[in-house]
Amino acid sequence: MRPGTWTSMLAALAVTMAAATASAQDVKLTFRFNDPEAKEMRAALDAFEQENRGIEVELQTIAWSESRQQFLREAAVGEGPDVVHIAFVWPRDMGAAGALLPLNDLLTSQPIQGGFDDFIATELAVGADGNIYGVPWTTDTWAMVYRTDVMDAAGVAEIPRTWDALRDASRAINEKTGKVGFGFPGGSGSSNTIWFLANYYWWSNGDALVVADNGGFKTGITVDKIAEAMAYYDSYIKEGHNPEAMLGVTSWFDPAILEGISNGDQGIAIMPPQQFKQILAAFKERNPGVEPPFVTATTPAGPAGPKTHLGGRMLGINANTENPEAAWKLVEFMTREQVLVTYYGNQFPAQKTPLRNIEFGPALGGFAEQLTLARSWGAYSDGPAQIGKMWNDTGRAFGSAFIGERSYDEAAAELLESVEEQLK
Repeated sequence: MRPGTWTSMLAALAVTMAAATASAQDVKLTFRFNDPEAKEMRAALDAFEQENRGIEVELQTIAWSESRQQFLREAAVGEGPDVVHIAFVWPRDMGAAGALLPLNDLLTSQPIQGGFDDFIATELAVGADGNIYGVPWTTDTWAMVYRTDVMDAAGVAEIPRTWDALRDASRAINEKTGKVGFGFPGGSGSSNTIWFLANYYWWSNGDALVVADNGGFKTGITVDKIAEAMAYYDSYIKEGHNPEAMLGVTSWFDPAILEGISNGDQGIAIMPPQQFKQILAAFKERNPGVEPPFVTATTPAGPAGPKTHLGGRMLGINANTENPEAAWKLVEFMTREQVLVTYYGNQFPAQKTPLRNIEFGPALGGFAEQLTLARSWGAYSDGPAQIGKMWNDTGRAFGSAFIGERSYDEAAAELLESVEEQLK
């Protein structure tokens, strides 16, 4: 070997290795996550990076109340995260807006674990154009949470099974203990809680904002029925067993509610399972060795029975991503059962096979029963009216009625008119 040849070869090898290292770091993804478990999700992403050398993932966090509009604004100008965490009912609207990448080809060429048909609520991921815009990730529904010690102190011997019984129990707690009864957010901001409470009341009484109608869609409720729900929830505030301060609270996971239930200042709440698990953990940490004084149950029933929504989260890929293949690898990894068990255990998997294997346990019994009674959004998501707009309009209508800006009938008529206009 001629002098200098070995040195040249080493230099060339070093350049090649450096180039390979550089190229391995070229794929950088961003994953936007909306739930509180940011620490756990970062650990999941670390595991993904270990399995997929050369792909780095930045974790972005954002509140649910801001996430929808923020992503739509970014996607409209060619920006935003590569993979986005979205609600069950968002893929259609986001797909129609051009914000999400159609996943049909990726699902065919690189099938997801268990197959797409093994996931629940897949119809919510399909747009009017037939394209699939999301993969169901986790599922849940809401259930009632009761502090048994507060109920006992108020002399409430049985779990309320009707809407009137719930109000009676809430009133009794406040009158006999001075504590908050059924504390619920009455705020009218975006992603408000009153949207869910209103629909649960309507559905259990056989009504709905939108119903299917001979191949089309129409409203399935009257002004009187909307106004009835407004008057019902407003009675808690007017009677004082849900504090007036709750008119400034929008989110079901607001610390005012979680802390109130955790420390016993509030007797009744409604929430999805991840928030209840936080409450259980907080109580056990503060009261080691003490049996948690909580029980979960289905929502109150009207003539149609107790009804909640089949909720959950999906994963979508930004239509503007420069790395769709890598983004799909991340989506596939995140839907694995091991990720949902190890890192994201506050949610239930939105896949039939692992869902059947869940041991709910006594504390989560109300959620297990409610899941069997939960309904999909159905015509709400199938029709031309956008759920996001109906959600916001419902919050504004109830909010204006709660503060006396409009009468119940006026606010109800305005809401119904808005939905009817969208359906046209």
